[in-house]
Amino acid sequence: MNESIKTALSHFRTCVEDAPTGTYLDAKQLAGVIGEACDSLIKEVRRIGLKADNCDLIFAVEAALYDYVKRSNPDAGLFPIAEGFGAAMDTEARERVIANAERNRDCINSL
Repeated sequence: MNESIKTALSHFRTCVEDAPTGTYLDAKQLAGVIGEACDSLIKEVRRIGLKADNCDLIFAVEAALYDYVKRSNPDAGLFPIAEGFGAAMDTEARERVIANAERNRDCINSL
């Protein structure tokens, strides 16, 4: 698997996990769609009697689905913004980035 895809998905997932409530809703929704697709694949493969581990191998499927959606939407700001948020979670800017997301959410909600 391409290292840049793994990194992008990792940052995207971190955004989904760490973003304040009410922010990055499209990212959270997409993560749910991809997660459900992978869960469904595992379930259906097992239903026909084959093995389907839910280990690192399914991460490759998840990454391929993420890359597919990202490439299908080259003009969508969702991906660079969510990946950037996720990348900031392991830096000293973490608290500032979270606070900015909360302020932006509150400002939008007040309109």
